[in-house]
Amino acid sequence: MRLHTRQYLIGLVAVVIATSVNLLPFYLIRLTIDGLTGQVDANPATPGITLGTAAFYALGIVVAATTAGFFMLVMRRQIVVASRQSEYEIRRDLFAHLQTLDKPYYDRARTGDLMNRLTGDLSAVREMLGFGAWQIVNIVSGFLSAFTVMFSLSWQLTLIVVAIVPVIVGVLTYLARQINERHRLAQEQNSLISARAQENFSGARVVKGYAIEDREIQDYRAMNLELLRRNIALTKVDGPLRSFMSLLLGLAFGLILLMGGRLILEPGSTFTVGMFVQFVGTLERLTFPMLMIGWITGIIQRGMASWLRLREMFDAQPLVRDQSGRTDGRIRDLHGDVTFQNVTLRYGQTTVLDDVNLQIPAGTFLGITGPTGSGKTVLGQLLTRAMDPTSGQVKIDGHELRVIPLATLRDAISVVPQEPFLFSDTIANNIGFGIEARDLPDVPTGVSVVGAPPPEDIPQTPDPARVREAARLAGLLDDVQDFPQGFDTMLGERGVTLSGGQRQRTAIARAIVREPRILILDDSLSAVDTETERRILDGLREVSQGRTVILVAHRVSTLRHADQIVVLDGGRVVEQGSHDELLARNGHYAQLERLQRLASDLDNEDEAVADPETAATALEKNGLEQKVTR
Repeated sequence: MRLHTRQYLIGLVAVVIATSVNLLPFYLIRLTIDGLTGQVDANPATPGITLGTAAFYALGIVVAATTAGFFMLVMRRQIVVASRQSEYEIRRDLFAHLQTLDKPYYDRARTGDLMNRLTGDLSAVREMLGFGAWQIVNIVSGFLSAFTVMFSLSWQLTLIVVAIVPVIVGVLTYLARQINERHRLAQEQNSLISARAQENFSGARVVKGYAIEDREIQDYRAMNLELLRRNIALTKVDGPLRSFMSLLLGLAFGLILLMGGRLILEPGSTFTVGMFVQFVGTLERLTFPMLMIGWITGIIQRGMASWLRLREMFDAQPLVRDQSGRTDGRIRDLHGDVTFQNVTLRYGQTTVLDDVNLQIPAGTFLGITGPTGSGKTVLGQLLTRAMDPTSGQVKIDGHELRVIPLATLRDAISVVPQEPFLFSDTIANNIGFGIEARDLPDVPTGVSVVGAPPPEDIPQTPDPARVREAARLAGLLDDVQDFPQGFDTMLGERGVTLSGGQRQRTAIARAIVREPRILILDDSLSAVDTETERRILDGLREVSQGRTVILVAHRVSTLRHADQIVVLDGGRVVEQGSHDELLARNGHYAQLERLQRLASDLDNEDEAVADPETAATALEKNGLEQKVTR
């Protein structure tokens, strides 16, 4: 809100002026009535008003109403606009903050919950900053000005109104606490529903494949009913506020009518009919603010509850980040010489990597294999600092990773996961995702953009030549050329319109096009056939000159031409050497090669074991009681 101090000050001053001017018509009405009844200045001997004077008073009422309306318009143009801009700034800063959070945070967070906070909760905060802010000032200034006028007219009648205030405050305090708690529960359930819906939409193929649509519908219905119950519980405490206020105001008007009549009829009373009308009119002006107390209380409570949920996201900090005094900002370029020195990684009581030592010179084509759960993927995650090791050091070019700025480190590395993520965009934009220059206004977080023009819709088209060359090296070019729209083909969500192998090759092309110093492929050839695999490996050898390539795979055929091959088992390096050297040692790698070659012969194919039943048959026929690794 400090970013919009000027807007809020102008808007709130306008509210105070409008509220005060709104009381002027009742004073003019009082003068008119007392003039018509011969009670001007409480003196029955004073002559009545003329037609011209009445017209002047009428014009004054019109001017007062116009002035109040003008200042209310000024208020809306300031405060409401400021609240919309604040909503934009919160969403912008929150999204930017979410980009800094690391893998452990997103492992815990649910996408549907994050989306709900960025929409529903943020809207509640915006309503609090806009409508809630000016109504608070409207209520406070309205009460102060109205009670000042009413006390000047009749302290006896004003005390009747004042007697009702403690009752109102007590009830509002109780209901406000209930509103806050029940709104929080409703928002939490709404987040669960959003998360469940998002998971069902993303996993629609799985749901339909198992024919469990009816079960999912019933589960969603149960969650929706729970949300309905929570919202009804919220309405039970939120709804009675205005009715309760109307009841108290009706009681107040009844008492004031009786007391006011007595004051007017008392002999020698200076309380005139016009003063009574002004008092009632002024009290009537309080009706809306008093009714709004309940509504605004609910808005503020909901807004604060939602703001606390947003603050949880703002307060979340990445476990892996640049550290002042340790990170060396002078490191701007890396060559790709990688060292794992006594690296150990534990998850709780589970040891994932145990005292791993590796030296990978720049330009090396390194293959990594081993059974599932042996820690192959974790090596790549440590190298990109998706996590830090429990003990030991990972270095690049002799620099411990914590010393290298994260932006420099990750700019030098491209990773292709086994399950790649593709965006709902064209193939060209998916491949060129990492090289696109997004020419958008650079607005730092925490800075207001009041008056800034909206960014233009700038086309984001990567270099076609680079995209095409990356697709060729990834073995994707022929497939894309068969598509009617070629590289302009739009992909479905997460790239579902492509086959598994095509998605993997698109991700490989996306990694290659960035020309990284270190390229990590985490079992990213598992969904392609042997012929396509051969073409991809040829392309990788072409681009690997001067670059460090780390290829994680289960198939021996994939690793055959690597400069060095590392075999992991139980989080430890059990073998290391070239393909021929490891076969000559007749160890884990040689055993894996024999089993895969045997299964390949049985299937009359040149690919590794992919079907567990085939592997089991191979073992049975040859009397081998050894472990098959995929």
